[in-house]
Amino acid sequence: MLNRYKNYLEYLDYKLRNMFNEQSEFIKCSIGCDLCCKNGEYPMSELEYAYVISFYSILQDNIKIAISNNIINLLEQKFAKYYECPFLIKGVCAVYEARPLICRTFGLISYTKNNKKQIPFCVDHGLNYSNVYNKEKSIIDIPTDSVNEPKAYNVNRTFLRSKKVEEKFNIYFGEDKSMIEWLREDVKP
Repeated sequence: MLNRYKNYLEYLDYKLRNMFNEQSEFIKCSIGCDLCCKNGEYPMSELEYAYVISFYSILQDNIKIAISNNIINLLEQKFAKYYECPFLIKGVCAVYEARPLICRTFGLISYTKNNKKQIPFCVDHGLNYSNVYNKEKSIIDIPTDSVNEPKAYNVNRTFLRSKKVEEKFNIYFGEDKSMIEWLREDVKP
């Protein structure tokens, strides 16, 4: 199942690369930018979590120790709804190749389940789409000299984990929880 999921991720990453390239004049993501990794819930399916953990198992021991320490610190926070991802080590994602769908798609304007456009929160920090977002009016102002138009994409998790996707790639996503819930379940005393 993990190999079939990996095939899905390769397909999805190809599509996402095109989306990010198409929106490149609005995207400010770069190596070292870890704002989206420092305050989230990181929802993921059972399959996504299994894939992250399988990748974790092949990491170097010093990285595993750092992640384990992060997990212990995180789990000591009794009621943490938003938290720093424990796989973030010195500002870099230690499981980048296996990162969940939410991480792969973050940064683009996306459609919510209710078909409304959602701008990534990093716009408020001068990052993605900040060069075209008017905070006062809460709208996107398209500059006349722009090569591209800011677009929204259907990259919400419901769509990316649909029955159609499961059937096409012969995978099953399973139950959905936040990362901290998966970790709490995994690290029961």
